[in-house]
Amino acid sequence: MKTNLVLILLVLFFSILISLPLLKSGLYEMHDDQHIARLYLFDQSLQDGQFPVRWVDELGFGYGYPLFNFYPPFVYMLGEVFHFLGFGFIDSIKLVFFLSIFGSGVAMFILGKEFWGKLAGLTAALFYIVLPYRALDIYVRGALAEAFSFVWLPFILWSFYKLNKLKAQRYIFSSAVLLALLMITHNLVFLPFMLILPIYLLFLFLKIPEKKLFVVDCLISIVLALGLSAFFWIPAIFEKKFTLVDQLLLTNLADFRIHFVYLQQLWNWTWGFGGSSAGLADGISFKIGKLHILASVTAFVVALALLVKNKGLSKLSTLNSQLSIVVFVIFIFSTFMTTSYSKIIWESFPSLAYLQFPWRFLIFTGLFSSALAGTLIYLLRVAIFRLLAFFILIILLSLSNLKLFKPQNYRPDLTDEKATSYDAITRDVSRTSFEYIPNGVNLTKDEFGHPAADLNQSEIPVEKIEVIPETAEINDLQFSSSKIQFKIDSVDKSTVKANVFNFPGWSLEVDGKPESFSDNNPLKLITFEVSGGMHEVVLEFRETFIRYFANFISLFTMLVIILSLSYLKLFKIIAKLIR
Repeated sequence: MKTNLVLILLVLFFSILISLPLLKSGLYEMHDDQHIARLYLFDQSLQDGQFPVRWVDELGFGYGYPLFNFYPPFVYMLGEVFHFLGFGFIDSIKLVFFLSIFGSGVAMFILGKEFWGKLAGLTAALFYIVLPYRALDIYVRGALAEAFSFVWLPFILWSFYKLNKLKAQRYIFSSAVLLALLMITHNLVFLPFMLILPIYLLFLFLKIPEKKLFVVDCLISIVLALGLSAFFWIPAIFEKKFTLVDQLLLTNLADFRIHFVYLQQLWNWTWGFGGSSAGLADGISFKIGKLHILASVTAFVVALALLVKNKGLSKLSTLNSQLSIVVFVIFIFSTFMTTSYSKIIWESFPSLAYLQFPWRFLIFTGLFSSALAGTLIYLLRVAIFRLLAFFILIILLSLSNLKLFKPQNYRPDLTDEKATSYDAITRDVSRTSFEYIPNGVNLTKDEFGHPAADLNQSEIPVEKIEVIPETAEINDLQFSSSKIQFKIDSVDKSTVKANVFNFPGWSLEVDGKPESFSDNNPLKLITFEVSGGMHEVVLEFRETFIRYFANFISLFTMLVIILSLSYLKLFKIIAKLIR
């Protein structure tokens, strides 16, 4: 127990070491410079009574859109916990980044220790922490959700292994919960992971006598995971047709065909803070890491040699050598998927196009190359060689990779007030992320050839409600992220325009009676007419049938898991009493 604590403290030390830039005031520059605003708006929507949060105000150039109907919410849920504890929005985002590092290190340690022992687990954990692609995610791209998905991947592999080994029902549920957490953390990591997971499960399947039971248990876990996360993925699939997402994520500069990685880039490439481009014009590095590659190849060669020699190998050593080869095969497959040689697979599975960047598979090369570094320590059969190899590997790892964990530029004067101001959200943040605005809003191109909304800065709304004729009076105007209510007093019939993008779920009541509205205008804004006189108007964003259905499935699945676990606990108590 004490040894485990010491090793986890070492994981913590390395996690802090690469997180030092997070301790500075303000925040550094990053590609995905949206997290503070998103957390702020998530907090506002939650306080307004939305649960689950779907619609956020101010984004979409001030007109609002259903961000969390499509973007996985978990990292902002976690950020909200830190904010609830008293941290500011910037500090809460920093804490989520840090937890993604430390949590993934602990997860890899637990997985490696389960298979190959404590020293191997520590080696795998440190390789997983000090990974070039992690430095890219945190200090270049600022990809918060993807960075946190590092946490769940080792835990999922560990949980399915425990299910295979112990056949305990609690691991059916833990595997389901972890898969669901991956889905609501980053669905674009979940999708390719479900191509890789079957290879691992097939190996476990071949090593167990109760094959039918294992298959059934795995299927139950996957079904439960889909049920738990249904509140997110069902609306995301069925309602994306109402947005511009397909036009922005599947075409032009977002087309996966121009973002394949070349083999020389995987071995070594100049570190940079630019973007992903066609050919070899990338401004950032997609290297796996020389040490990660060399450790992976060495582990594979040693494992293969031990199996061929097959002298004095215990059953456990044989199993782990075979597992090392399987992990290497998955590592090679993940690497292959980043290159243009895999184009036929990408085109055979159209849904993969939503990943945009084939180099997203680097998260899996990092996962499995780090695990292979741990297996290398295990496969060295003499204790002194293991210890010596560990120190050499960690020194080389530190010398080669620690220098990558720093941002290009800092913004020490950035505060919560600046980052969450109306201008910052409606102009700066909205300009970089608008794929969930309504389908039908015209697109143009900016000076760099990137898609942009055909909307002038002067069109960013100042008032929530506008009325024609201007002689009509708006009184008692109150609005939140998902509800607008006011009184209108007009002599004649008036046309009212709410500066809100129309999307399924918005409803209109005039004097307590449901009324229809239209969005027949260039920006797809909610418009309607009211007759002369005094009227009370309520516009509210509500759950659609598909969202209610999805929420029900998630709630029902959660109850099934809770009741099943309670039953298992009760059964154990009764069994003990009988004995």
